[in-house]
Amino acid sequence: MNYPSTALACLCLLFVSGAQNPERPPHGFDTQHLAWLTGTWEIKDGEKTTEETWFPLKGSMMFGVSQTYTPKRTTFFEFLRIMVKKDLVSYIPQPGGDPPVAFLMTELDDEVAVFENTEHDHPQRIRYERTENGMTATISLLDGTIARSFVFTRKAEAAK
Repeated sequence: MNYPSTALACLCLLFVSGAQNPERPPHGFDTQHLAWLTGTWEIKDGEKTTEETWFPLKGSMMFGVSQTYTPKRTTFFEFLRIMVKKDLVSYIPQPGGDPPVAFLMTELDDEVAVFENTEHDHPQRIRYERTENGMTATISLLDGTIARSFVFTRKAEAAK
């Protein structure tokens, strides 16, 4: 078998095996449940501020951005996406502009959105929860250990 035929056969095998992967079921989630996430959320800690802004779902994607800063400098930033692709919902962060890492949605309702990636070192689970006074984002391992929570209050409603 020559190289182009071998490459084509490998691509076909990857396509077929990916389409039949039982660990990646269709999402079946109503992404409109994510509407509460839109807007700007804030954490104040002395002079340090963290803001996370989510834009409304347009087409098959929501965009977000997070920035932690003091009056003199930015100490952290992250590009964020939640997208529907091939009937799966994924949360895709890029902390510090690093390469993207996908976390598949495992739970969604009007109050909670959970995303998981069993292959990632840390975090393996990212959980957003709507609370009475704002939103809490928690990162952890799948078993809930090595958890860190970020408690946000709403700073601004979403841009239309």
